[in-house]
Amino acid sequence: MTVFKVIGIALTAVAAALVLRAYRPELGLQIAVAAGVLILVLTLDELAAMSGFLREVLGRYQIDTAYLAVMLKVIGVAYLAQFASDLCRDAGEGAVAGKVELAGRVLILALCLPVFAAILELIGSILSTHAAI
Repeated sequence: MTVFKVIGIALTAVAAALVLRAYRPELGLQIAVAAGVLILVLTLDELAAMSGFLREVLGRYQIDTAYLAVMLKVIGVAYLAQFASDLCRDAGEGAVAGKVELAGRVLILALCLPVFAAILELIGSILSTHAAI
């Protein structure tokens, strides 16, 4: 199971970082980055499987798959921004971490604007149809 691999990588990285910090403190951040990238790579298969399942469900109900693309991009931005922010905090750069989080939120908002516009258009068409009755 993937979760056991993730836990194993995390515990190994933490143990290695604790041991190496006594001799080479600069290696702690490098170990954290390597472990984080490895864990992200391990979860990509799961994300691909979820994407396929969601495409199937959306196709069954005839929902535009463009919404799925937006959703996956939002999830990707959120996870990557959190990952980068955590790395910045681990390096002692809390101010940079905050800016990364802010940038992630702004990018998520920008990705959601077309969906918001489609919802407003749908509401407008419903209201105009209802007004005509």
